Amino acid sequence: MKREEISREAATASLREHKEHGLHVDSRLLREIDQPGQVALLILETENEFLDLVWQAVPATRPLTPQGHPRSLRDCASRLASVGWSFEALVEAGYPWFQTCNIIDRAFDIDKVGCVAVTPLVATEAQDTPHGTYYVYDGVHKSIVLAKRLLRREVQYAPMKALLLEPRRH
Repeated sequence: MKREEISREAATASLREHKEHGLHVDSRLLREIDQPGQVALLILETENEFLDLVWQAVPATRPLTPQGHPRSLRDCASRLASVGWSFEALVEAGYPWFQTCNIIDRAFDIDKVGCVAVTPLVATEAQDTPHGTYYVYDGVHKSIVLAKRLLRREVQYAPMKALLLEPRRH
């Protein structure tokens, strides 16, 4: 994983460029870049570096994030096997949060994945997922869809960018 320090202005410009190319950029991410702390650009060079990112754990995603279990993208996406690798099945089971994943998955285009934003792990995340590297702060829907497709060998991994926001963002 390569790390390059970048200015807030460069990070904001990069996100605006993503937006101009039709990629989704969350407004809260643009606000967070201006908060105190550092911003760096990570290049996730390998599939494993991407799959070792730690995914969110909220009640809406509980089928993929059982409490006290590892939450790397690899771990969470692997749990999709229990529902036939289908986000639609999760929606039908009463987890509407996954509808956005279903939409992204059905129209999947590797060129529209763009970058994700990450932040350092908190102690409980590092304890539950010792192989985890950073927490996915922004890009949670597209990251789990990409992880699923990588595990199923439906796409080939290409190095991707991640904005690293330090200290931890919530």
